[in-house]
Amino acid sequence: MATRVEGYYTFEESDYHQSIEARFWNQGGKQLAIVACITKGVDWAAYIGTDAPDSYDEDGTLKCVAECGCKLARKDAKHFFPDIELPYRG
Repeated sequence: MATRVEGYYTFEESDYHQSIEARFWNQGGKQLAIVACITKGVDWAAYIGTDAPDSYDEDGTLKCVAECGCKLARKDAKHFFPDIELPYRG
């Protein structure tokens, strides 16, 4: 389950693999998310995407984007997640 903190969401995907930070918008029932997948202590990558099929909640969209979203270029990812200091996954 995602936890909203200061305008963004965080949740643990697994105990060892990755944590996730995300930005989420909902406009008229259409959902958009930008998700940073952080491999603990190693690197990170960010993805953008829309509604998960048959999902009407934030958690479903965040997880769908983390798994199937379009990868952002490093410059774009740093715009949304400037505080992540790990190397960006190429």
